[in-house]
Amino acid sequence: MQEAEPDRDDLALTRRAALRAGAVSAAVAMLGSAPGQAAARPIAMGSAAEIGAFRSDPRYREALKRYCDVVVPMNDLKWEALRHDRARFDFSGADELVAFAEANRKALRGHTLLWGEALPPWVKEMKTRAEAERELVNHIEVVVDRYKGRIATWDVVNEVIKYDPTSGGPWRDTIWQRLLGPEHVEIAFRTAARTDPKARLVLNDFHFEEPDPVAAARRKVALDICRRLRDKGIPIHGVGMQAHLYAEKQVDTDGLQRFMRDLDELGLDVEITELDVIDWKMPADAALRDKHSAALVSTFLNAVVSAKRPKAIVTWGLTDRYSWVGETFPRKDDAKARPLPLDADYRPKPMMAVLERYRRGTG
Repeated sequence: MQEAEPDRDDLALTRRAALRAGAVSAAVAMLGSAPGQAAARPIAMGSAAEIGAFRSDPRYREALKRYCDVVVPMNDLKWEALRHDRARFDFSGADELVAFAEANRKALRGHTLLWGEALPPWVKEMKTRAEAERELVNHIEVVVDRYKGRIATWDVVNEVIKYDPTSGGPWRDTIWQRLLGPEHVEIAFRTAARTDPKARLVLNDFHFEEPDPVAAARRKVALDICRRLRDKGIPIHGVGMQAHLYAEKQVDTDGLQRFMRDLDELGLDVEITELDVIDWKMPADAALRDKHSAALVSTFLNAVVSAKRPKAIVTWGLTDRYSWVGETFPRKDDAKARPLPLDADYRPKPMMAVLERYRRGTG
């Protein structure tokens, strides 16, 4: 999940049963296929799932069944959830979501094996390179091995690029960078690949889509990281674009299309991994905001798909009832944030119609 903008640097429409079943089969096939295949096929749609809502709200579980081909544990595979202390792993939340996805024939994405945030206190107290490497390798081996053959795709490294890589960049200042340097990315990918050679391994990051020099620099750094891994023979299969879209900002269609072509040249996939719309500066009128958000999502996806069809489109949550946006980006009025394809009462919004076009293969 992206950090709040002011502190970045520190920091469906109902488908027929046959179509739904076909989409699920396509999701599994697409998430496991090689780069460059299936240029005109439907795109798997998914959502990150928050364990509290999943456990307490039956409508939430039904929405995941109805609208999603892919399920992503939102927080339960992060270090903070898994590693309350060094001595043990707590897989309770992740196991629930994985079992749900498997029981309902959904593909799975794993988020995330390495991030500089959402860490338990003991991680930030590490002092030496040897200690950091030992804990990182052990963590990835244990987690990936547990879900080997079950989680098809992993966000191996999340948000490793400094927000503005042109200013003392390109690496974000984290405990991993401080103790291991840039090699922490290589260690993570190498360990994940060794533990599950069939898994798809993704570099996940944000702020690639806007028409500004910082976004352009971030796209270049992402490509440089991927190229460096490839040159060293370390498996990487794609880049995840978080796509937390700001409603008041524009999409850099030309920049995104170049980025897609550059990924193609490297033989890499692209996935949309955390899509939502941050509408904190939009007028309060819900219908106006929903229409604008749908148009923005359509513009963004058209820019990507016109150059390269993503393996999946995953929203960061499914319903406005449960989202990080309202709390992280508070509005100045009493209106509620409306960042996701279903409203707080689980009614499909215009954004869902946009997503369904791609899910059906008509977008």
